[in-house]
Amino acid sequence: MVGAETGLLNAVMTGVVTGSIVALGAIGLALVYDIAEVPNFAHGDLLTLGAYAALVVNKPGSVPLFDTLATGSRAVGPAGAAVLFSVSVASVLGAVYHLGGTDALGGGWWGIDVTPTIGFGTHLLAAVAVGGLVVFGLPSYPAAVLFAVVLLGAVVPLTESLVFRKFREKGVELAMMLIVSLAMAFVIRFSIQTVFGGDIRFYAVDATLSVAGASLDIARAVFLDLSIAGNGLVVNVLEPAGGQPTRLVALGYSWPELLVACLLAAGVAVAGYRRRRRSAAVIGPRLAAALSGLGVLLVCGLALAGGGQVPERPAYLTRVSISPLRIGVVLVALSMMAVLHYLLRATTLGKAMRATSDNRDLAMIRGINTRRVMMAVWIIAGVFAAIAGVLLGFLFDNITINLGFFLLLPMFAGVILGGISVYGAILGSYVVGLAMEVGIFAIPGLSATYRVPVAFVVLLTVLLIKPEGLTGRGG
Repeated sequence: MVGAETGLLNAVMTGVVTGSIVALGAIGLALVYDIAEVPNFAHGDLLTLGAYAALVVNKPGSVPLFDTLATGSRAVGPAGAAVLFSVSVASVLGAVYHLGGTDALGGGWWGIDVTPTIGFGTHLLAAVAVGGLVVFGLPSYPAAVLFAVVLLGAVVPLTESLVFRKFREKGVELAMMLIVSLAMAFVIRFSIQTVFGGDIRFYAVDATLSVAGASLDIARAVFLDLSIAGNGLVVNVLEPAGGQPTRLVALGYSWPELLVACLLAAGVAVAGYRRRRRSAAVIGPRLAAALSGLGVLLVCGLALAGGGQVPERPAYLTRVSISPLRIGVVLVALSMMAVLHYLLRATTLGKAMRATSDNRDLAMIRGINTRRVMMAVWIIAGVFAAIAGVLLGFLFDNITINLGFFLLLPMFAGVILGGISVYGAILGSYVVGLAMEVGIFAIPGLSATYRVPVAFVVLLTVLLIKPEGLTGRGG
């Protein structure tokens, strides 16, 4: 039996994971640039802020100043719990306050008529619930993510109201706004360093989960060996323990079985496309077709799976390294994108955001509260930055003061490559992620140091052919 080595397919898988992280950061960057007209070079440092904010809950004993309220590395006393609860409640209410002051706290941003008492009571209950989840979930990783999200959701809009709006009202040029954002980046970065220091930090996460009575290490990778021969496809799942990997599962598919599954998936995809095209559903016809076809293909694949042995002389053999953590990063990113898609396409706020992006002056004439839209954009950017920063710290297994800064150039590349729009930024980010990983694999002799330069070569090549970006419209 021949042995398998990682190849192009493994590089593609790694590129999808990288692209997912880049996309989470680039979405907020694109929203802010498209609607608020701020080329926010501080966005990378916002990712860093989110990663460090999660440490306050995950490892409170390691946070300077706050460690006096901790009773251990991962525990706090009543005073520490009260501080975390108060900060969480204040962050939720503060994020709502950004949407329109006391009127927003009273439910004025809901789009329906409610009394201020009901509106404020609802917001207060939601804030208390979030604070309770943070305190009672401490020091778990989900509680840390939640704390980082609500904190940045309240702090990030302050950069708009206290800094960028002031310069915008003075009518400064785009170049000056860029300099302002660079100044904000240094302020945020060195403020974090002043509080946390310059040491490398680590999350304390229990990576072992109990699934169906078995232990699952979400950070431990397994190998997928895919071999193609004349009689079909064989997939072997291997545990990389010791010198020789141990086979866990063997799956075999004949070519007729795969053909039937693909034809059935294509038929369902076409039906889903036609049905969604005739309806006013939030999920677009192309997305509905893709999800329907993929779902049927997966179900058929599981139904047809049988035992298989790697042939002695396969026509193609490769190995893919995957882990639940990497798959989870992709799923979280796709889930966040789906929520944002729903927000943009099916809510009043989303329609106002799209109208403001197209023509702010016309949106104001039509009665849209563009300032509220602007603050909502910054809140969303903060939420996405927090999640991207925490996932990045967990995926790389360390947190440094330059964590988000190193991702800033790929994020900007994704936004520009996509045509400076939200959906374009998503597409551009995955292209950048694939270019970073596949480029290193395809060009012999290149080390990981050249990942970003390879991505920029792809960026320049695309822009030479299509200067308006992948999804932009030509002049």
